[in-house]
Amino acid sequence: MNPQPPTWDAAVIGAGVAGGVASAMLAARGWRVLLVEKSPWPREKVCGGCLTANAARVLSELGIPLPGDRTRAIQKVFWHAGGSTLSMPIPGEIGILRSDLDAAIVTEAVRRGCEFLSGATAWVLPASREDEFREISLQTGRESRIVRARVVLACDGIGGTSLGKIAWAKWQIARNSRIGVAGTWHGAECVMKPGEIHMHVGKAGYVGLVSFNENCVHLAAALDPAECRRAGGPGEIIRRILTDERRPIDPHWQFPRLRGTGPLTRRRRQLAGHRLLVAGDACGYVEPFTGEGMAWAAIGAREAVNLLPEPRARWPGDLTKQWKRRHDDLIARKQVWCRAMRPMMRYPRLGPLVIGAVNAMPALGTWLAMRISQPRACEAFSS
Repeated sequence: MNPQPPTWDAAVIGAGVAGGVASAMLAARGWRVLLVEKSPWPREKVCGGCLTANAARVLSELGIPLPGDRTRAIQKVFWHAGGSTLSMPIPGEIGILRSDLDAAIVTEAVRRGCEFLSGATAWVLPASREDEFREISLQTGRESRIVRARVVLACDGIGGTSLGKIAWAKWQIARNSRIGVAGTWHGAECVMKPGEIHMHVGKAGYVGLVSFNENCVHLAAALDPAECRRAGGPGEIIRRILTDERRPIDPHWQFPRLRGTGPLTRRRRQLAGHRLLVAGDACGYVEPFTGEGMAWAAIGAREAVNLLPEPRARWPGDLTKQWKRRHDDLIARKQVWCRAMRPMMRYPRLGPLVIGAVNAMPALGTWLAMRISQPRACEAFSS
């Protein structure tokens, strides 16, 4: 007789912000949790390197500490478009490399009792409504095996493949979506002051730069994929955008190793199934600006976990609708501010008009910064 596969109270796929937060919360409840990450650990990830005050507050409330020696307080964001510049305050923003943030969250989840498996690719297998478990196929090198969990949280982001065998989970990708690119300079000199974000808008996309200290600069960009192909790669597009503006870096420098993503703007029509919830960027994504993506991931993971019944309880028949409604209220409707700002980032000629209006009315800039940062977006369902 073949032995039964290992059974967990919860299996979480993806060790980013959403997956790490969900794992830490469930482990704190005493659940047996398996956290699976496809990449070797630690790993870099395409990200802007900024954490909003909202996201930092959520992590603090959940008892997840940040590595203080690897963070930098961010005071201002500067927008450069068409030769004009706009400065806006972003109170409470924190600069942190994504690898450091994810490592801190996963370390806390493991400390609370979560088992962490990296370098393993996971696929959620189809299930019927009568099943008391979900089965997951794990591939680690040449070894494959099946594990079972009473609930699965798919938190593997826009590049994840864990739901590839689930019919309802197909992506809907925007036709004009940009691709994401990121890299970090170490030992670089920069005219930017530490604690500032600079956003540079060009015809083929926009580039964000944040300086963590005097010799570490992180770059993240959202670029037109067709223009990248014509230019022979994203590096040339980034160089053009930065050269056209205030030259925060020497355009002749060699770029760091750039990591990329597929199309950024996408969504799933359905976010849950039997004993399966999707959370974080795996639900959908819009082009972010200054760290909103990580805030949405942390809030989404927390709210998904708060909906889950106890491991041996019967699976609620209406949980799919509950999660979609809560996700829409807390996250999808809040993304409207990023969508509203997107034309400024896509059409450089529009940028100077917006910048001129905000410079003429500074209170408008402060109000807009607060809207984008979403300081109270997570309070509605915090109980």
